[in-house]
Parts: sequence; C-alpha cells; structure tokens
Amino acid sequence: MKLGMYIKEAWYDLRKSRVYSAVYIIGTGFSLALVMAYLTVQSMHFDNSYPEVHRDRMLVIPTFVEAQRGSEGGSNARVSQEFIDRFIRNEPVEGLEALTAVAYEPAMVVNDLGEAVSSVASNVDTEYWKVFELDFLYGHALSETSWNQAAPEAVVCGSLARALYGREDIVGERIFINDREFRVCGVVRDVPQTASFAFSQLWLPDLDGDARSAGLKQFIGRPTLLGEYFVYLLARDRSDFRAIRETLEGRLERYNNGSDVEWVYSYQTGIPSVREMALRWTGMTSASFTWIGIGIMFFILLIPMINLSGMVGSRMEARMSEFGVRKSFGAWRGDVLQQITGENLLLTLLGGVLGLVLSYLLLGVFSEQLNGMVPGEAMATAFSMEEVEAAVFSVRDFFRLKLYVLLLAIVLVLNIVSALIPAAKVIRRPITDSLNSAK
Repeated sequence: MKLGMYIKEAWYDLRKSRVYSAVYIIGTGFSLALVMAYLTVQSMHFDNSYPEVHRDRMLVIPTFVEAQRGSEGGSNARVSQEFIDRFIRNEPVEGLEALTAVAYEPAMVVNDLGEAVSSVASNVDTEYWKVFELDFLYGHALSETSWNQAAPEAVVCGSLARALYGREDIVGERIFINDREFRVCGVVRDVPQTASFAFSQLWLPDLDGDARSAGLKQFIGRPTLLGEYFVYLLARDRSDFRAIRETLEGRLERYNNGSDVEWVYSYQTGIPSVREMALRWTGMTSASFTWIGIGIMFFILLIPMINLSGMVGSRMEARMSEFGVRKSFGAWRGDVLQQITGENLLLTLLGGVLGLVLSYLLLGVFSEQLNGMVPGEAMATAFSMEEVEAAVFSVRDFFRLKLYVLLLAIVLVLNIVSALIPAAKVIRRPITDSLNSAK
C-alpha cells in the first residue's frame, strides 16, 4: 500500500480516536508555539530590522573608563566628541564604512499653541542616516543646513507629530524645545521599542555638543575625554570587526603611553558588536546563551515528545491484535511502519497548523510584554520619564515562516522517531502473541 492510503486510514482513525488525536495535536501545537515565541524574541534582539538594518555589521562604543595613572579604579561614562575626532574621525580606519555619535536625552516638545509633549530626543550628526535607515513619510533627513543656529531643523516620528498637531504631515511647522525654535523638516515612521539603539521620537542636530563638553570639563575641573555620546560604527563587513577593534585599541594604547598623560583611558566593555551588546544586557556570554537557548528549546520539545511516545506505546498495545491480523494476511514489516508513519505524519501536520495559529495568537496577545524584554539605552531614557508613551509594535513582524517550517520539520522527525520506537516492538512480536493480545 502507498503512504497516501495510510494517511487516509489515519484520517479515519483520527476521527474514531478523538481524545488521543486531540491530545497529540494540542501537545504538538503548544510545543511549536512556545519554541517559536522564544525564537521570535531572540530575533528581536539580533536580526536586522527597521531601522537597525545593519545590525550584523555594527559595533558599539558604549562606555569609557578614565583613571589616574598608577591608581586603581576610575570613573566610567560615555565618550566625548574630542575622543571621536582624535581617535576615529581624524585618521582613516580600515574596514570602517561610517560612524555616528548620538547623545540621548529627554525632551519636552511644545507646539504653536503652547501644548507640551514629552519625548525621547537623539542629538545626531549627518552620518546618522547612513548607519540607521529610517523610513521618511514626509520631508527629508537632517542635512548640513539643519545646523543653522538661527533656524535649526528637526525630524519627528509620526506619533509625536500626531500628538503635537493632530496629523502626520507637519513638515514646515514650528516646535519649541528648551525655548529654542525648530522647523520640522521630516517625519519618519515610528521606531519600534525593539530597536534598542535607534529608538527615538525626535532627532535634532547636535547644536550643544561644545557646550555639553565644556560643562562636563568645568564640572570635573580638568580636561577629559569622557562625554555623553554613544558611538556606532558601521563596518563594511563582519570580517572587518577585528581590524577596526585593533586599530582603535592601538590608538588608545599609544595615547595612554604618552609621557605627559596623567589620566589614562580604556574601553570598559571593549568594542562589542550589537549581538554581544545584547548578550551583555542579559548578563550571559555568547556560549552560555547559545547552550541555554538550545536547552530551553529541547526541553520544550522533548518533554511533550516523551509523553506522546508513551501515549503511542499504549495505543500500539491496544491495537496489537489489529496488527497481528494484518501480519497474518501477509503484511510485511514495511507496511506496518508505513501505516504508523502515515498516522503520525498526519497528526503532526495538524499539530503544526495549530502551532502556527497559536504562535500568532501568543505573539499578538503578549506583544507588549515581549517588547519589554529587549533593553536599550534609549529605552532606559524613555522609561525614566513617566509621561513618555512609546508605540508598541507587533512582535509578529519578527515571525519567520521559514524558521517555523524548519522547526516543524524537526518536530516531525522527533514525533516519527517517538512513534517508531513502540512500532519496533509491534514488528518483532510473534503473530500468535499479537492475535492473542485481545483476549
């Protein structure tokens, strides 16, 4: 008999053994949905997505350590524009395609009517738009002319535009931030919370960079390379990461070895990639994270499979006389194996359809909670302001159908293996024992 015939038989048997079939399908579906939810959260951390479409090629300089030569300990902060100019911009870096420095801050935005809206602002440079690719709904990005102190420009996200003026197309409208007037030159699609580095609601030209640095030096009482900027480095290729790190670390080491240098500096966490940065937020190393992830997936998948294997074994025992009759009429071992394979194939595919539906439901219902599982510096700034309302995006955007099909194929193999183990017992059992098992 062909496998298709056994699948037809399996469909008939499915309707006859409804409780067994329901437990098998639901168990498989829930396993798939839970593992897919876990993988989707990881995709939010690491996969290229709007507007961080170059995550796989990005390095980050998050924090810097300053210590007096010969002393233990030191102060840590972000870096200054002086550091960026001296160690990165003024000399070419092999393998570096672009870089941007961003200073995040809370901002109270006021419209023409004096109505104020809290937001998260990013003070950026002209290179920002090369590293992070935002979708412009109206207008254009900040350009060299946006730095005009008399008439500076700003870019806002769609939700902030609606909050200020009740519509998204507000290009040309005035907004006021810290008593300074800006003209809106562009409106972008909202940035999801899952974009840990690019999240913002307002993008401003970095007009106060010099004043910011001068204020910090005055506060410390001496010159310093510490500042308020996160630096994002876009490599031409992942293979250039090592060269970029070695170049920047070498330049800093040469600076520290200068005879007239009293204060020395170091990268507190090195120069991590986006993936490494996300792992540090979780408090795990890459190896431990990988093994824990594998363990979680196998635990979620194998426990139901073990239970289903027990159910299949019990069901095989109950059907022993049926298989004995088939063997007595000349059915060979392959026929029995094909029948069992066809039955489990049908049940697993039905469980796969249920798992797909449950995955979409799970990712939709718990979208806000799953969004909150992706940390970020800009988000820390956002949630330190109770008035800020950041848009929550559907986690379904990170659902990968190809990944689900691959996962379903793995589950299919596990299910069939779990069914063939008791099937082997059926095949080896003598015909007379099988026929007498019903007595």
